[in-house]
Amino acid sequence: MQNALSSVFNELEPLTEASRYRVEDFDCGDAGMNSFVKEHAWRQQRKLLNRTFLVRYDPPDSCPGFISLSTAHIASQLTGLFRNQLVYENAPALLIARMGVDRRFQRRGFARDLMAAARLVAQTLPAGCRFLVLHVAVANTPALALYDSEGFRVPEGYEPDENGLLLMFYDLATRKPAGQVGLSFASS
Repeated sequence: MQNALSSVFNELEPLTEASRYRVEDFDCGDAGMNSFVKEHAWRQQRKLLNRTFLVRYDPPDSCPGFISLSTAHIASQLTGLFRNQLVYENAPALLIARMGVDRRFQRRGFARDLMAAARLVAQTLPAGCRFLVLHVAVANTPALALYDSEGFRVPEGYEPDENGLLLMFYDLATRKPAGQVGLSFASS
């Protein structure tokens, strides 16, 4: 189902040195997330630690949201699948490392579109990728509710780590394809 704002923006573009100015005024309400996208995302991307995408929007100088992705894996025993379904000790995954929506654009469906974009990326990788994974603060109840409504689950018996972060995963093989949201990716 396409949300009402999908027609407002139609693609994500990779963060580049030239596009970094678009995040100068970005404010999602989380100082750490703001600092990441303004100061660290480009540097980490240049070191091949992540790929960050910005929502393209009109006017082109604003940035309603971003998502940063990286490779990951999830221990097969955490997935709840049988050994014959996953033949390796670790199952391939795409990590939603960071995601933020500017305060001016929150509660309009941008976060859902960014998550759908992550599913689309994972499903079109030139390598196997069974899961999307992310870590979320246990205290962040709005994010937990969003991820739960999007089909992310906490592995059975999994407890938050010492920083209060909880692992959640999404099984790409059991969900509808994400390409129906209307987001596409501009080439870098």
